[in-house]
Amino acid sequence: MTLIKELDGAQVIKQTQNDGTQKLSTMYFEEKDGTTIEIQITALAITKYEEESGYYVFMCDSEWNVQDDQQLESVEEAIAWAEKNFDVTEKDWI
Repeated sequence: MTLIKELDGAQVIKQTQNDGTQKLSTMYFEEKDGTTIEIQITALAITKYEEESGYYVFMCDSEWNVQDDQQLESVEEAIAWAEKNFDVTEKDWI
């Protein structure tokens, strides 16, 4: 298991495992030529930028590339949002 310390310049507070066994969601991106790219979201990370007051839930692919994010006011709110919107529970957080 790899512990991530930073993603996109933000400090990682909590994360889920990213070992390829979870598929939390699928995102679809349409390219300029009209083709669609499908990306699997396999992990979540709760992060904080030093200069900002809120927290972010980063939705990541299997290589820890951030595909999307959601800003929230507190770590507790971020955990609750992630658990409501993805198939994760309290025991999944590291």
